[in-house]
Amino acid sequence: MKMITCDRATYDATVMAHKKYEPFLNKSIDHYDEMAVVVGKDMATGSFARTFADIDLDDGNEDSMPVDCDNEEAEEVRTNVSSSGTSKRKRKSGQESLVNEQIKFVREQLGKIANALKQFTADKTAQLYEQVMSMQEEGFDDEFLCSVCDYLGSHESEAKMFLVKSKKHRKIWLQKFSQG
Repeated sequence: MKMITCDRATYDATVMAHKKYEPFLNKSIDHYDEMAVVVGKDMATGSFARTFADIDLDDGNEDSMPVDCDNEEAEEVRTNVSSSGTSKRKRKSGQESLVNEQIKFVREQLGKIANALKQFTADKTAQLYEQVMSMQEEGFDDEFLCSVCDYLGSHESEAKMFLVKSKKHRKIWLQKFSQG
């Protein structure tokens, strides 16, 4: 569904207690596919693991102490205190604007990264095929070269090495590969 979803109990417990997370719930995530290319199924573990509840969207005070979000009194105090003395509404509006700018920037950058990764994969695959099949002139048959191409297509580091080798060294590599 390319969105953050949760069951009713989680929604009631978390999102209702922290309204700032509501805009992210049940909303399609722009560039989800591109982010999936970059991140894949990776997941932070240990001290780097965070949930959406760990992200602080409205606190611009760098001197603040971390607050246990399960403690509603502490959360209320933290959101009502501002070091600049400005009202919560003005500060939050400015913070939301800053967060929106940052999200937009990250989204654009992830889109560029994903496009570059797609381009790299597509370009190298075609180049790999051309270079492997060009070895027919060295006496290798079509069926063998198709097998080599399939093998290198699933072994990226070996494919990269094959592509940087001279024709002479590619021939040596293919002879060793044919011997098993």
